[in-house]
Amino acid sequence: MFITNCIEELYDETFDSVYGALAGMIRQEPEQAEQRIRGILKNLYIRQGNDWTGRGAIGNAAMDASISAYESILHELTFSKVNSADLN
Repeated sequence: MFITNCIEELYDETFDSVYGALAGMIRQEPEQAEQRIRGILKNLYIRQGNDWTGRGAIGNAAMDASISAYESILHELTFSKVNSADLN
């Protein structure tokens, strides 16, 4: 139970940290952000699949949280582009 709580806490902290960094990148570089996010996300998926040495539960939680943050921010970015296009 203690280990599970630690892993969940790590996941939440990693997600929040990565999401915040990505949101900052979008504010600073809105034109390039989506392409950069897609490229990094592709590499994260590759790294996730290249786990032949074994990351363990902690490494997997951090990787999964990072991927989730990238997916979430990409979804929001795409959704906001669709909504702004509908307004024009």
